[in-house]
Amino acid sequence: MSIAIHKVHRAMAQITMVNTDKQGNLILSELELKIIFALLKKNLELVYEIDGLKEIAFAAQKNNQMDLVQHVCERLDELEAQLT
Repeated sequence: MSIAIHKVHRAMAQITMVNTDKQGNLILSELELKIIFALLKKNLELVYEIDGLKEIAFAAQKNNQMDLVQHVCERLDELEAQLT
């Protein structure tokens, strides 16, 4: 099993690390909040798409539609390829 981190998650982690004080408080400027908000929206899109694809693949497999399962798995592979 490989462990991969999407660039969105890496960016959120970097902003959090840089902007956390010694007491563990996250201190963000308005610009950083805008960046975090955009990253959170992208994360939502990724989760929504991946979960949807998995649900489609599961339903297709239950209905023995293996061509659809293969198509969905190809899209999931494309998303996985974006991980760094």
